[in-house]
Amino acid sequence: MSEIQGKETAGRSRLRSSRNLLATIVCVWMVTACASGHHEPFPGDLPQVRSLAAVEERLQRALAATPSLSMETIGTVAYGAFQGPIWEIVRQPKGTAEYTVLIAAGIHGNEPAGVETLLQFVDTLAGDAGAYPGYVFHIIPIVNPWGWAHDIRFNAGGVDVNRDFSTFASQESKTISRFLAGKRYDLMVDLHEDPSGKGFYIYQYARPDRRVCEDVIRRIRTMGYPIEQDVNMVILRTEDGIIDAPRSGLWYMKLTGQLSLTNYFRLIHSDRVYTVETPTVLPWNDRLTMHRTALVELLRGLAEDNPH
Repeated sequence: MSEIQGKETAGRSRLRSSRNLLATIVCVWMVTACASGHHEPFPGDLPQVRSLAAVEERLQRALAATPSLSMETIGTVAYGAFQGPIWEIVRQPKGTAEYTVLIAAGIHGNEPAGVETLLQFVDTLAGDAGAYPGYVFHIIPIVNPWGWAHDIRFNAGGVDVNRDFSTFASQESKTISRFLAGKRYDLMVDLHEDPSGKGFYIYQYARPDRRVCEDVIRRIRTMGYPIEQDVNMVILRTEDGIIDAPRSGLWYMKLTGQLSLTNYFRLIHSDRVYTVETPTVLPWNDRLTMHRTALVELLRGLAEDNPH
């Protein structure tokens, strides 16, 4: 065999190996992505551990404090005797509206710090009508009311609502998709928690740069909180607390029927979407502080990148 033929054979061998490796990665990703992640339906007599009525009273007190806040029930989920409203709180700023932002939490019912962060954020807006001038806020504090009331990740039917934004099998995802129809936002933030995480981390979706996320990580680290290094989802991994989700991956998750709320949002409703994750192993107040700090930094980054 000539030297040239040998190089060509070696090249073809490397190409085949690369293709096989790529195929293996894709297959593993497909197996992971296609896993349902759902649960058997839950009994109808499970006791509630949190009160939606208490949340509604708290929200009504905030609304009474300022005319800039309003609240609407965008849908109600029903499971037997359980009736759970999905609320949207809207803040209209004084003067010109420059940015429209949607913030959500509670899509996983056993991740309560995000919900409390948004309730506190509503209290802040109620107490200071001049806060965040130019920002219109749409706030959905509890996407999965049954799960939140029962401290369970899933809805009553055992569906992981955050894997249901391509199939829309659940009442919750149907409600959110109807609400979002025809809307666009300058920023969307979804607040989550990770029961297996050791530190704070954040997802960004199809963004050309990491500057805003790096600012968030820097701020959280400066406050003395740990930054997650070890989240590993076959292809997507943390890089010093940041997970970059490529646009191609979003379409892939749509095709495999595992689209999350933020994946769905990035494909249709906003070019600027983030998921914030805090580790449940840390104390409650620390998790609230991390959520609040990340939200403030993301709002600041929106204004810096889009000055008016």
